[in-house]
Amino acid sequence: MGLRARKIHALSLTATLAAVFFSGAALLAQDISSGSYTVLKRYIYPRYNGDNEIEYLIYGATAINKGSLIYLTMPMIDIVDGSYTSIRQIDTIDSNDPYPVVYKLKSNRKTIEDFWKGSRQKHSQAWIFADKATFDKSTNILTSDEIAHFRSRQLDADGVGFDAFNDRKFIHIRSNVRVVLRLREKKLDVEGPDPQH
Repeated sequence: MGLRARKIHALSLTATLAAVFFSGAALLAQDISSGSYTVLKRYIYPRYNGDNEIEYLIYGATAINKGSLIYLTMPMIDIVDGSYTSIRQIDTIDSNDPYPVVYKLKSNRKTIEDFWKGSRQKHSQAWIFADKATFDKSTNILTSDEIAHFRSRQLDADGVGFDAFNDRKFIHIRSNVRVVLRLREKKLDVEGPDPQH
């Protein structure tokens, strides 16, 4: 009788283990079919061109990587001037640093100059700020449906939604676009010739 009970117990244990194994395998298959993902905090992604120069840096407060897509919160795109071949040459935003605050579209000259004279800006041609964006690593296209802020030394723009085609260096702000263009002022030639002669 004890032997028979042991056989029944062994059979039920085998059946239980088989059920656990197959359900685990089914869950694993389901996870693989849905795609795995990684969540990162204080994300930075440098993008290099064919000449091994940095084209831009993508920052994110958080980044969820699912296959070729990266879903970013608080994305900032730093468009680099093209003369840097290593991220170590650039004063990047570290995990303990506060994020730069985008200045308003009609800020005064001092606020704008203060933003652009920081050590982080010496390598930058422009910045793009938004609340959320998606970066497709396979196409190098960054998209967002949120309010977007584009800032450069000569032109600032705000709008709703954007598509940044990084390989073509082209940014399309979709709607409600407002632009401020800053023309460089010429200094007067006070030591020049007398206009009467």
